[in-house]
Amino acid sequence: MSKRSIKKRRQYDEMNQRADESGLQFNYRSAPVSFRADGPSTIDDKTRSVEIILGTEEPAVVYDYDRGRVREVLLMSGAQMPANNQLVLLNAHSRYDVSDIIGSARNLKMENGKMIGRAYYSEAPEAESPWIKTKEGHLTDYSLGYLVDEVVWVEEGKTAIIEGRTFAGPLQVATKWTPREVSAVPIGADQNAKARAGNQNKTINKEDKDMNPKVRAMLESKGLPADATEEQALAFLAKLEVKTETTPLQGDVEKEKEKDKEASIRAAATGEVLTRIREIDALCSKYDCADMARSFIIENKTLEEAQRAVMDKIHERSKNQNPGTSGVEITAEAKDKFRAAAEHGLVLRAGMKVENPAPGADELRGYTLVEMARECLRASGRDYRGSVKEMVGRALTSSDFPNILANLATKSMQAGWDSASETWPIWTGEGSVSDFKTYYDNALSEFDDLEEIPDSGEIKFGSFSEKAPETYKIASYGKKFKVTRVMIINDDLNALTSLPARRTEAANRKIGDIVYAILTGNGTMGDGYSLFDSTNHANDAASGYRAAPGIATIAEAVKAMKSHKDIKGLRRLNIQPKFFISPVALEGVSEVFFKSEKFADEETVATDSSLAATRVNPYSGSVFTRVYEPRLDDDDTDGWYIAGPKGKTVKVVFLNGQKGPILEMIQPGFSVEGFEYAVVIDAGAYAQDYRGLYRNIGG
Repeated sequence: MSKRSIKKRRQYDEMNQRADESGLQFNYRSAPVSFRADGPSTIDDKTRSVEIILGTEEPAVVYDYDRGRVREVLLMSGAQMPANNQLVLLNAHSRYDVSDIIGSARNLKMENGKMIGRAYYSEAPEAESPWIKTKEGHLTDYSLGYLVDEVVWVEEGKTAIIEGRTFAGPLQVATKWTPREVSAVPIGADQNAKARAGNQNKTINKEDKDMNPKVRAMLESKGLPADATEEQALAFLAKLEVKTETTPLQGDVEKEKEKDKEASIRAAATGEVLTRIREIDALCSKYDCADMARSFIIENKTLEEAQRAVMDKIHERSKNQNPGTSGVEITAEAKDKFRAAAEHGLVLRAGMKVENPAPGADELRGYTLVEMARECLRASGRDYRGSVKEMVGRALTSSDFPNILANLATKSMQAGWDSASETWPIWTGEGSVSDFKTYYDNALSEFDDLEEIPDSGEIKFGSFSEKAPETYKIASYGKKFKVTRVMIINDDLNALTSLPARRTEAANRKIGDIVYAILTGNGTMGDGYSLFDSTNHANDAASGYRAAPGIATIAEAVKAMKSHKDIKGLRRLNIQPKFFISPVALEGVSEVFFKSEKFADEETVATDSSLAATRVNPYSGSVFTRVYEPRLDDDDTDGWYIAGPKGKTVKVVFLNGQKGPILEMIQPGFSVEGFEYAVVIDAGAYAQDYRGLYRNIGG
């Protein structure tokens, strides 16, 4: 191999590395050609072309920038075919010099789940050598270069149905991808995908024995592997030829040997090996660890192993620069940004909506709980290595990870509160208290009527009166749940969403229990009488009106509520009923009544004969907001209630105005096995004024 060829190879490697760093993350997979024993059977000398299979839906191992080496399936239905139905044919994926173009792949089509085409070789001098080798049957490997646009990741142990087909993880399925080029390569990524003849596959096993045995023996004595191909041997020889005549110092001999070995590996690298080398080079360069790249390449380290080693180097460097710290110093701003992205990522993964997700949330939404635990440790500068069990235990004793999980639980709680099918918020009022003491609702009477002022007369003072106060206080209600290390390792996201949501629904139900117990319990008011009292409060239907809702019974209820006087007994309050509340058992008959524009009550006599003929229902439509509550069925399936505007009926009060439950940690500190949370709500309810409520116990 000439010095010019070696220089060109170096330039090619450097340009490919820059391409990867610029974001063109190409994947490659080998493409077989159809051949016979003395050459490809689909060869066409006239058009200088040969048939190749560019791609199939068979799984292939590729490199993913986020997950490392993964199995990948290319769905042929997702191929974004070029408009001109043609791809450039390159020499070994070199795409930066026009002289590397040796032809094109044309006549692209899909056939039985395969992408078929023909490789047409140019008549340019640089294409002559690969064309001759193709005809002679020496060049049998082709490789497709493509970009993945959309991909579905199927996790290990899980399956996914895509386009009616079931795929088992771990596997990434490229549902949208763009072919960019086809290359003639010495060695394809898949050694079994060589060529095909009709329906029979045949592999060329040409041994690289053309080199002079004495020359090869000399190269092997210099370090050439015994199983090296002829091209690798020539590359190795070229490296020996371009060495300077300067004799290295004794201490540098080993380093020179390592450089030779590294150069040999780089020169012979293709496909996935070349991709791994580029990734390692970029990683080490980014973190100022370029001196480590050589050993990674020589020792055939994977990218994941290189990443761990580089992170260890960074930790060690940080310890030396900042004695007493545990690793890389993370700024408070960076921690806050990561925490926000992690919280929103988990919320999005749980299927909940997030307004304006934090930067990075979309990337983190695909993380499992174990991966999120590791990222939390890494972001806080703590040790994230070791077994999964140990690592998750350390994350559970940190502050960020449990707090991120708590935020997810809180979001789930809010969703559970909003979605609860409770009726009490429809008609009750709301209030706030600052503690758990007993409070008094001291209602003042209306102001005295204004009096006429005589000439030169004195203007008198007015006065207020107070009714007997209503007393109330709040109480705490709660249930706890546990988040364990096992849940995290099992990626049980449901434990952090459904459990808090169900506890929240229970909290909402508890408020409903308190509210409707006021109606059914008919407790004593501040004046010493029961809430519903036909004699002293005039808000309980008399025996002659105890029946299902109808013109007469509703009219009596409306009359009673509007006829209530103020505290001093001076004026009628004319309270307008707003809500009709009844058991579910009465919903059918009640809705028939309220949705009927005319009534059939023969005992109801209208003063106008025309009205008597039409029998218009004055309470139809939206006069009342109807509330049907199943808790009332447990007390009396015949009774029903009328309620006035909010603020004159029942008030629900919360501690410091916190409507809805809160999440509290009830276990002091975190432990490696997990932690416990409690869903707690602090609330109470009371009847504000009997004048705003009316009861009919039915027939």
